[in-house]
Amino acid sequence: MSDSLISIIVPVYNSEQTLHRCIDSILGQTYRNFELLLINDGSKDRSGEICDEYASNDSRISVFHQENSGPSAARNFGLTQAKGQYIVFQDSDDYLLNTDAYLKLITYAVQNRLDILRFDYSV
Repeated sequence: MSDSLISIIVPVYNSEQTLHRCIDSILGQTYRNFELLLINDGSKDRSGEICDEYASNDSRISVFHQENSGPSAARNFGLTQAKGQYIVFQDSDDYLLNTDAYLKLITYAVQNRLDILRFDYSV
C-alpha cells in the first residue's frame, strides 16, 4: 500500500444541502493520508460556515474563501495550495459510496505508475 499524500480539492458554491454528505464521504475513507481543500467560492448560503465547522474539527481540512469566480477558478486556486503527490477533484454535490475508494485509486495509480487516473460515476 502507498502512503502518498492525496490533495482533495472541492469547489463549494451554495452547497449547504449536499455539503455534509460530500465531506462525510471523504472523511469516512479508509485511506487516511489526505488533505481536504474546501474552496468556498462566494457562497451566499451557509456553505462557508459548514466548511469552517469541519475544518475546526479536523486538521486535514483547509478552507479558503474567495469571491465568486466559478468552479474552474476555485479548482485552480486549490492547485496552488495542494501539497499532495496526487490531486483529486470532487464536486460539492458528489459523494463516495465506497469507503475504500481512495485506497483503491491510490494503490492502482502507484502500482501502475500512473500520472492520471480517470474513472466514471454513477447516478
